[in-house]
Amino acid sequence: MFFNYLVSQNKAIIRRATSVALLFFLNLKLHSQSFDIRALWIVRDHMVTSESIDKVLQFAENNNYNHLFVQIRGRGDAYYTSKIVPRSHLLQKSDFDPLAYILKITKNKKNLKIHAWMNVYYLWSSKQKPSQNDHILLNHSDWLDNNNPDQMDVPHMLERMKQYRNINGEGFYLAPTHPEVDAHLQNVITELLQNYSFDGIHFDYIRYHAQGWGMNPTGLKMFLNYSNGGMPGIPSLKVQDKPSFSDFKRSAITSFLKKSSMRIRAYQPKCIISAAVKPNLTNARNIFCQEWDVWLKNGYIDWAVPMNYTGDNNIFQKNIINMKENISLKYLDKIIMGIGVYNQNPKSAEQKISKIAKEQFRGFSIFSYTVFKENPSYVKKLKKYFK
Repeated sequence: MFFNYLVSQNKAIIRRATSVALLFFLNLKLHSQSFDIRALWIVRDHMVTSESIDKVLQFAENNNYNHLFVQIRGRGDAYYTSKIVPRSHLLQKSDFDPLAYILKITKNKKNLKIHAWMNVYYLWSSKQKPSQNDHILLNHSDWLDNNNPDQMDVPHMLERMKQYRNINGEGFYLAPTHPEVDAHLQNVITELLQNYSFDGIHFDYIRYHAQGWGMNPTGLKMFLNYSNGGMPGIPSLKVQDKPSFSDFKRSAITSFLKKSSMRIRAYQPKCIISAAVKPNLTNARNIFCQEWDVWLKNGYIDWAVPMNYTGDNNIFQKNIINMKENISLKYLDKIIMGIGVYNQNPKSAEQKISKIAKEQFRGFSIFSYTVFKENPSYVKKLKKYFK
């Protein structure tokens, strides 16, 4: 009798454990199917012909993506028709307008939203000079950011980059603190808004190069004038009210985004404004001057897209914890988690999608389509999350 009782109890325990496991996996499956936003970055290389764009759209349809960040500004150039931005070197031998084409093809696709993805401050990365004579790098070296208080010597730096590829870090950046840079970028946005109607604008590289940058000579003069109360129409500031240089650098980017947001909403009120941001809010603020919690709070952006691209699950989770500790719960549904697939295997990427499902984030964005195009088998591993 006692033996039969033990068997009965063990069976009951096993049934309960099985039920719990089934509920867990069912819950995970429900989560995986409930992402409102399933976004994908489309790098500019795939935006140069109608055939390549058609393949992108077919892929998006086959895999149930509903938002595409299509790159239309890579290195201070245009993958669209512009009178103020030089045409990409990849398009110089044609009059094809990639942005106009993809917007026309998707006009009646209600389940697919097109976001114009533009690199804001990142200007040039190659050791070779641009082929376009009207490129900003060749004509406005005074607009470039630096990590010392001198004007960037472009020809000299390009020569040094030929010998030491990483001597200039990622390359050349525009200076957020230079007022003419700000005016130019506002003109770039205005031209886009006047000539195209899209579902969203996605700001990438809306940050400084790295720690220690932000030393553009004109920007430094602006800071010294402002902090000393020397700018016309601005009263002298009390010592305790004077901004630090870090505050000044952050405010330059936030001011750009505030003005951009007002401009976008005036022209296209339904346009979704998003920004790619560093995933650790503390580092984003202190190193790259991205105070993206402020951007969300003030409504300058509709979505923050943290580039949580690490292949390490522990770091991925720590970044999520940092977000939840530093951002009000009411803004968490505005975070669309970025996941890199270029630096990790499908199983690792799958674990991260499962994690953001469990954390109940609204959606994710995958970087990038290039990986799936080059490795189609990768797609099958993640298929269940795109139903």
